[in-house]
Amino acid sequence: MKIAFPTEGYRKLSDKVASTFSRAPTFTIVTYEEGKIGEITVFENQAASIKQGAGPLAVQNLKNHGVTTLITGEVGPGASTILDVLGIEVHQTKSGTKVKNALDDWFIK
Repeated sequence: MKIAFPTEGYRKLSDKVASTFSRAPTFTIVTYEEGKIGEITVFENQAASIKQGAGPLAVQNLKNHGVTTLITGEVGPGASTILDVLGIEVHQTKSGTKVKNALDDWFIK
């Protein structure tokens, strides 16, 4: 499974979850299989700088990267609907949480 986090930079598992989903500077994608962390990819969020429609563009970028799960602090209603339609599960965490800690918290639940 591929799990995405809206993040503040390029620090991979040490990075922090951004305060917003669609305007986050980057997305960190963690491949997680058989209880182990695999490949970690970070890419710039192209939607962060556009005036309107950031949510749908951000969601489409995640789908294009094969994301199946999103762990985020906040998602607006428009992006939430599109995430649901595309079959991407959404789970909440606190903004500012390190990616590694948010990942651990999610699997402990």
